[in-house]
Amino acid sequence: MIEFKNVTKEYPPNLVKEKKVAIKNASFEIKDGEFVILCGRSGAGKTTILKLISCEEKPSSGLIMFDDVNIAEIKKSNAYTIRQKIGFIFQDYKLLSYKTVYENVAYALEAFDFNESLVKEEVMQVLELVGLESKINCLPRELSGGEQQRVSIARALIHRPKIILADEPTGNLDPYHTRDIIKILLKINESGSTVILSTHSKEIVNLLEKRVITLEDGRIIRDEEKGVFSL
Repeated sequence: MIEFKNVTKEYPPNLVKEKKVAIKNASFEIKDGEFVILCGRSGAGKTTILKLISCEEKPSSGLIMFDDVNIAEIKKSNAYTIRQKIGFIFQDYKLLSYKTVYENVAYALEAFDFNESLVKEEVMQVLELVGLESKINCLPRELSGGEQQRVSIARALIHRPKIILADEPTGNLDPYHTRDIIKILLKINESGSTVILSTHSKEIVNLLEKRVITLEDGRIIRDEEKGVFSL
């Protein structure tokens, strides 16, 4: 499904900083249905890899294949065809503060020509999956951090993506809500979606016992089928 071949990502220098190499000669493959953890300290390159997969960034060199398409060469105007296959989960939730739980999730379907009854059916299905069907009329400020992240997950799932990119989704949560979110991600993976989780949490890495790609200063230093935290 996803393959990186000798991918390097450099950011040009500015007035105060020298050229930054975010990813250095990275090669790996992620298959359909895998659960993969990108592990590393802040600044190691985890988020850059997610941005490259989603076409938010282009590599400086190398090849990135997504469903047999070289997305390293895809035009910006066509990047939406890739992003339609991806659901995004962010550390800071990115919810619309003036919209209810229901509206935040339904908003993600506005680009699709669905009738109102189908939208309602789809929204309620994903809210039930994340356990928030009773909170549909709440605003984000009325929810806990864990509940807000579950809304974010529901929004990511609403268009049935092939891949979930989760960038430090538990970074703002306590241990209780962290385990709650991880259980939902596992459930999503068991339903057939590929999950790529970025984290620097030792507890999460060791709890999951999934494939771990460890980065350090933009380089892949380990790729283990059942990895453990070892920075």
